[in-house]
Amino acid sequence: MTPPPPPPPDASITSTALSPDSLRVDKVGTRDGALAADGAVDLVFTADVQGPLVALFLVSVDEKGRPSGQFRANTLIGAEEAPEELGGTLELGKLSVGIGVMEDGKFLNKPNGALPALEGAHKLVLYVPNMNKLKEGMKLRLIARSTKGSLVMGPIFAY
Repeated sequence: MTPPPPPPPDASITSTALSPDSLRVDKVGTRDGALAADGAVDLVFTADVQGPLVALFLVSVDEKGRPSGQFRANTLIGAEEAPEELGGTLELGKLSVGIGVMEDGKFLNKPNGALPALEGAHKLVLYVPNMNKLKEGMKLRLIARSTKGSLVMGPIFAY
């Protein structure tokens, strides 16, 4: 008897890329819930994700895909802590740059900036305030937290 196939992953990120709109549009500000133009152009990325997921983290990584700490943005808010692998208690939502998450021209974020649970497949556009931390060639990775609490790693891509 053949054993049953393993269950599918609870979430996935199949692609992430720098958008041609990066540094050409202004959609978000620097504070939690700042889902409106603030007069400064933003970094823009595209991502194909599969839920269920409840948070997104965009981080700089080394050649092996481990967070380097040079750049980080997320959908956490207030006193919400990042997973231990991404800074834990040292990385609170209110201390980090947010991500405006848009699909079909509409923000998916709640008014406070948090991401509601996303189920199924989504083609996202991610807006991140430009804090002048990214350098050409820097490696980045989008990471999602699933509704089960596990971290799901996206592919590594270059800025």
